[in-house]
Amino acid sequence: MDTKDMEPARTVPLFVLPMGLFPHTVEPLRVFEPRYKQMLDDCVLSDSPFGYVAADPEATTLDGWSPPSEYGVFSLAEDVNEQGTNLVFSAHGGARFRIHRVIPAALPAENFGDIFPTVDDLVDSYSDTNPEGKLYLRAEVEQMPPLVGVVEDTRWENFVQSWAEYLVMMDALLRASGLGLEEVIEILRDEFANYSESGMWTACQSILAEHDERQSALSALNANDVMSILEQSINNKKIQMDFIQSMLDSEE
Repeated sequence: MDTKDMEPARTVPLFVLPMGLFPHTVEPLRVFEPRYKQMLDDCVLSDSPFGYVAADPEATTLDGWSPPSEYGVFSLAEDVNEQGTNLVFSAHGGARFRIHRVIPAALPAENFGDIFPTVDDLVDSYSDTNPEGKLYLRAEVEQMPPLVGVVEDTRWENFVQSWAEYLVMMDALLRASGLGLEEVIEILRDEFANYSESGMWTACQSILAEHDERQSALSALNANDVMSILEQSINNKKIQMDFIQSMLDSEE
């Protein structure tokens, strides 16, 4: 990818989870591991973002830690509260970034069972030899430029229609609510009546399930490229639903 329009590299903590997050979306999270408690403390005290990024399923581990994928989003931790020994908060997805270099954690991954040591105890074990170290992964990242282009109204409306058709197929397969196509279209139009970048990213969070397609969307430079990924994903899902339904019909 051409990085000439990207901002200079900066170092951020990494929160590595299986799926990752998209811009303009929010996800509730719960933290119980010492490494992420330290990360939250650092981010909240400095009022700075962390990098929310999906784990790379094909990469080798980093001293036992799940390695990050190439693309993620800057996220702010909001509404941080303690619940017993856990910290709960909301991650708000912001601008996208590309990882340039991963900075390993100060300690290798370790299975502590059901009882975790305190952050201070773990820091004491490396502070003399690695005073600048952290329990969590960090990375030098470059912020990606905003998306260019606008999705045409007709294309967006056709996408919402196709999305509604898929949801009706899924509902019928599961024999859930029994909602019809027109009802589902109205529900989607309440939130996605007109194209907006935030609406498109929300659709990505709801629809895109495969690692490669989520990374492709995050790496896109043009809004219409993201739309192509969404359209292809919905079409693939509809084909899968047709196949499953035909298999079920043949067994009856």
